[in-house]
Amino acid sequence: MRDVAAEWTHTDGRSEGSYDLLILGSGATAFAAATRAKELDKTAVMTEVRTLGGTCVNRGCLPSKNLIEAARLVYDAAHPRYPGLIPARLPVDFAVLIAQKDELIREYRDQHYASLVDDSTYPNPLQVVTGRARLVDAHIAEVTTPEGDVRRLTGEQILIATGSSPVIPDIPGLAETPYLTSDLLTSEESQELTELPPSLVILGGGYIALELGQMFARLGTEVTILERSGRILKGEEPEISKALADILRAEGIRLLTHAEVRQVAGNASGVRVTAQVRDQEQQFQAVRLLLATGRRPNTTDLGLERVDVQLDAQGAVIVDGHLRTSVPHIWAAGDVIGRETASQMATPVGAHDGGIAASNALAGADRQVDLHRSAGGCGRADGPRSQRARLHLPVQHDSDERGAAGRRDTRYAGSHQDGARAPHAAPPGRLDAR
Repeated sequence: MRDVAAEWTHTDGRSEGSYDLLILGSGATAFAAATRAKELDKTAVMTEVRTLGGTCVNRGCLPSKNLIEAARLVYDAAHPRYPGLIPARLPVDFAVLIAQKDELIREYRDQHYASLVDDSTYPNPLQVVTGRARLVDAHIAEVTTPEGDVRRLTGEQILIATGSSPVIPDIPGLAETPYLTSDLLTSEESQELTELPPSLVILGGGYIALELGQMFARLGTEVTILERSGRILKGEEPEISKALADILRAEGIRLLTHAEVRQVAGNASGVRVTAQVRDQEQQFQAVRLLLATGRRPNTTDLGLERVDVQLDAQGAVIVDGHLRTSVPHIWAAGDVIGRETASQMATPVGAHDGGIAASNALAGADRQVDLHRSAGGCGRADGPRSQRARLHLPVQHDSDERGAAGRRDTRYAGSHQDGARAPHAAPPGRLDAR
């Protein structure tokens, strides 16, 4: 198979110069903006320090949905809903499971991203320059390539769409202890997890911690989840938190709240976590440690302070309703604006806003975003609907006036029922043929 994703990194001289729109990033937000620029007959260039396509395709929505669905099948086989069906334990070959996930990512990334880049058969092709971009003035970015070369890109307008990354908490001993982050779902990077751990301690009680915890437990890992606050999904109604906690515990997950981690230690053979659980100090041991304590906007070392782009206390870019920053010709959208516009750090919102930002920047469209929206159902969406949907709920039968024939099985509100999908999102386990 042709490796389109590798080919796009070899940019030619056209990647250095002046553009109508200079975009920092190459995820769903960036691609939506670049596509809109092309529709307006404007030139655009994206930069990417990591992997073409950003978090959703490479480390978030697509791989998580794929593996969560595989884990559901294993769990269903062991817990049949109908009398007369004999429980069966499906053997899990984790290496093969990861290999199919990686192949799915490659095919989808090639189809929906790499195939659109730098196609010289069409005028004004989409372009990406590989490397770490940093603004050196209000219109120019220097991009340091993996080979150490420096390219200077100039943009009449600039869009910051660099996404977000896992938060690394300040815990004594963490720097000397091996750990995983939600990037373990990545493909062909050093952070990728390729062996199923026999046991796992997860720090965090948000949607990422819970969906990964359930996934690993269903695949056979002994899972412990430590949440610092008094309940999981603390941004949700207490009834939701309690119901999900009961479900996870019923599936064999050890879930503790009011757990303040004091110290971690360990090596490649195992880790030990010391935590104050309510008034008692406890120790938890496992083969691997997973940090799932939230995400932060990627605004470090972009040169934003040099050009006076203002950030909030969490490091997110501050924007107005038009997605304009404190600098009139610099815009921002996607995860990098955090929850500035109630975006919930969701891929559907980022892709939508990328097009709006480009229209405003290049065509004076004067379009505004809805400041009070909530996110839809993509894999890494942090909105209430997604938090409830991504975890697989137990069977409920809702009878109505139609009697037994009208019963509705809502056992699985999982990724295969997410409803409206974001651009570039795919259902679990297969490519979207649209």
